[in-house]
Amino acid sequence: MVASFLIPDCLETIFSNLLVKNPNNYIYISTRDIHSCALVSRHWCLFSIPFLYAYPFHHLAFSKSNWNYHYEENPSYYKLIRTLLSCIPKSEIEQIRISNSFNIRKLLYYIPFLNKNSSPSYSSATFNYIAFIRGIIFDKILLNINLKKVTGNYQKIWLPPYIVNDLEDHQFSKVSIPIMKYFVEYLCKHCNNLTTLDFPFAISNDNLSDNIINLLTFSDDNGIHNLTKLKELSCIYNEDISRKKGKLPKDLYFALSDSICNLNLLCNERIGSSREANSLSKFISSQKNLKHVKLSENKIISYYSSDAICGYYNIVFNSLSTQSESLQVLDFGYLNFHKISREALNSLCLLKNIKVLKLRNCTIDNYLNAWAENLKLEVFEFYDYNISYTLKTFLIQLIRSSSNTLTKLILKYIEDIDDQIVQQVPLYLHSITHLEIPKVCPDLLTNIFKSCTELIYLSATLSDDRPWENGRNLGKFIPKNLQKIRFGYFLLISINEFKFFLEESKNSNRKLKYIEIVNCDIDEYLNVAKEFGVELIKVTDLYD
Repeated sequence: MVASFLIPDCLETIFSNLLVKNPNNYIYISTRDIHSCALVSRHWCLFSIPFLYAYPFHHLAFSKSNWNYHYEENPSYYKLIRTLLSCIPKSEIEQIRISNSFNIRKLLYYIPFLNKNSSPSYSSATFNYIAFIRGIIFDKILLNINLKKVTGNYQKIWLPPYIVNDLEDHQFSKVSIPIMKYFVEYLCKHCNNLTTLDFPFAISNDNLSDNIINLLTFSDDNGIHNLTKLKELSCIYNEDISRKKGKLPKDLYFALSDSICNLNLLCNERIGSSREANSLSKFISSQKNLKHVKLSENKIISYYSSDAICGYYNIVFNSLSTQSESLQVLDFGYLNFHKISREALNSLCLLKNIKVLKLRNCTIDNYLNAWAENLKLEVFEFYDYNISYTLKTFLIQLIRSSSNTLTKLILKYIEDIDDQIVQQVPLYLHSITHLEIPKVCPDLLTNIFKSCTELIYLSATLSDDRPWENGRNLGKFIPKNLQKIRFGYFLLISINEFKFFLEESKNSNRKLKYIEIVNCDIDEYLNVAKEFGVELIKVTDLYD
């Protein structure tokens, strides 16, 4: 009863905090809890529905924070389209069906001003769900690239019942494609508060693409358009449809450059020509408050990076300095820095406010050490398979340069026990709170516990190079605020040593609550952990 009297502002605050965000950007990807709230009462439903439908495509496209490339196979996707189609007046959908039919009698019947018995234009939706949408993914279905799915078995799911029930099987293909195109254009025209756009495929130079851009960027008398509030743009060309057809893809950045200037986040995967590089560079330069840039190449293409591709990224790197005041997060994946130009390097060095840096399988050059010397990071994430001498030098320099500021460090790679990179942690990172490292020996872990006194979370694989016989020492020096540890190869620690570790930790009034064990049988250790008030959890992946 009390819940129904909560004022709207309180409800909106509650609902916004129940949504789960993707850690890689700012998109809401889970609405499980908010969906439960919608079932509490009509009052709660009224204020929760806008949150449920803010990013409906993203909820389906992301699974466990990662992109699900097969989400278009999910029947829920087509049920969503059916729900959104219900927001379009029935008469407009019927006219599309009629215009693609040869039955003149039906045409005369459904034209309202010729038929006195025809029903007025209305939508069958409980809410105007389209008005709530803040983010759209222009996937193969919406771009009409995958016509087989539009006209295949799924069409009886997404088409409105009044269409399905009145068509024979051979008529579906004539109606479903025009309806889908109309739906996409209606979506672009009536989503007035978009904050996020995703283009996971290069879009073609065709009428539908032109209409999408024109409708999104059409300004009213006050100069306001549907992209005025856009904060996040992602162009991930996982499959270049246009080039397969022998055509150049649409220059999306050029088409949007006059309409978008207040982005916070820009993601781009793949640059295929100097034309694309220059277009992206100019687009970056036109932004007023860009905070987060993510650039990546195709994994396979990165192994065969030509001088031309390196040159394309030099063009883009040159433009980053125009955002030196606002830019705080850089995320680079599968980029080759071997041919970085002096101008591009200077541009990176001018980025004085970078707080978060993520490097995923990038090829590093010696010249980048100058950039590492200038960085004062708070968060650094590094992902690779093996470490070259050049890369090791770069990482060591970066850790030392950020010794007074770094609070979160994630290192994921394959390395020997004599790991000079991890050895820098107890020497320089005394303020680190979140630490994920590939491998650690007993002495090194003890030194980390002694030096990194602010540590809250630790993840590491235990080395089998030396015996784990220092349980009491580890427990004695465990940081006071360390709450969770994740161990790989945990069985290297005997039950007795594990007990000594927890016993000493408890005697020292430490706050350890959880120990996660990767792919090990932990039954023998459960009672020991329970005795000292620690929850032992089995997980399947060190980095999950």
